[in-house]
Amino acid sequence: MARRNSINLLLIETSTEVCSVALSVGGEIAAQREIKEHKAHARVIAGFIEEVLLESDILLKDCSAVVVSEGPGSYTGLRVGVSVAKGLCYGSNLPLIAVGSLELIARVVHEKIKDIEAPYRIAPMIDARRMEVYTALFDEECTQLTKTEAHILTEESYKEFLAEGRVIFTGDGAEKFKSIVNHPNALFIEGWASAKGMLIPAEEKYKRSEFADVAYFEPFYLKDFIAGVSKKSLL
Repeated sequence: MARRNSINLLLIETSTEVCSVALSVGGEIAAQREIKEHKAHARVIAGFIEEVLLESDILLKDCSAVVVSEGPGSYTGLRVGVSVAKGLCYGSNLPLIAVGSLELIARVVHEKIKDIEAPYRIAPMIDARRMEVYTALFDEECTQLTKTEAHILTEESYKEFLAEGRVIFTGDGAEKFKSIVNHPNALFIEGWASAKGMLIPAEEKYKRSEFADVAYFEPFYLKDFIAGVSKKSLL
């Protein structure tokens, strides 16, 4: 039987092509569902939420808060995740917690590299088309060091940080940088936007009562949405 007096968090991550939902109970991930499929978020997210609640033996009303990735990332994915999260909060009178997409990726890879000796820095990258990525730099404690930005990758990117020590590049945008960088301090570790990476920052925000305004919260897109031109004839 799941603990209903503990901090129980419903975690929703939709900032990339990965749709990830998890339920944490008392500081541990009790259930998780994840899929990487183009534009699958709207189709699978409701089922994933139902499944993790059932598997964890938790009702939505027994959750302490709903947690959602705030971006940056996919415009459509973020809209789906935030809309669902806000609807759940309205319907169950639960608080909303927002976690940055880059931080949660940094925390996912941080769990994978415990054997790497500090100091090092982590540079999560979310693909933003062509040679552009959404990125920021984090230290070995996953504290953000630089502002979140849309960065166009070149051979000179991160040159000053690589000169100072190891930088771990991760996320679905890191492969683009791997193809153009050649430096012994550049390490590439597979990592992706996963709901489990939201657990630590979400619990810290919950304990501080750092909640988003359900009525007015909007995702952090970083860039304006630009709709593609339809290939279908208008005639």
